[in-house]
Amino acid sequence: MNKLLILAFLILVSCSSNGQNNFEGIIKFSTEITTTELAPNGFQKQLNDKYGDSLLMYYSKNGNFRRVHLNSADFGTDSQFYIDNNGKLIFTHKNSTQVDTLDVTQNSIKLARKNKVESQKIIDFECDCYEYKASSDDIQNITLNYCFSPKTAKLNPEFYSNHNDFFLNDYYSLAKRPYLKFSIETEFFKITYLATELTEKEIEEKVFELK
Repeated sequence: MNKLLILAFLILVSCSSNGQNNFEGIIKFSTEITTTELAPNGFQKQLNDKYGDSLLMYYSKNGNFRRVHLNSADFGTDSQFYIDNNGKLIFTHKNSTQVDTLDVTQNSIKLARKNKVESQKIIDFECDCYEYKASSDDIQNITLNYCFSPKTAKLNPEFYSNHNDFFLNDYYSLAKRPYLKFSIETEFFKITYLATELTEKEIEEKVFELK
């Protein structure tokens, strides 16, 4: 009997721990896109058409996420899916049956350095921010910025261990929380996703199904 009680206790502790470390819910972001004088003509409109003006990010308790781009153009990006930590990011497009897949086990950019930078207040949360300086074969200067609040619910970084691209697995290992800001800046453009709402709630599995 004692062994059964101990086993039951361990299961309860495990379930409790998993619940505390598996953020589930929706984060809404505003999308701000700017380009520089070095960008080709029409590039600003191309980015606006592709990514829209806002974003919904759904997290499931088992680590799946889906980004839904709002108000993108008729054939802009609809969603990005990351499912079962399989190292593949899946893209769907509006008014199209085309599905594209990106291998994110390989990082498309090379890290130069990582630093903690000035904190920010985002939707009433004091956030810690980290900056990744990087480069690629085509672009010399790439800056990524991630911000998170230590007061939001935790998530399990193991769910994203195979997502190397854009240092996402490194970010989740560091923060153990969803990001409330992400930005990417080059000499040609800057795209910033800034959280405007955070809702913890149960997400139906059908949200993560490809249609």
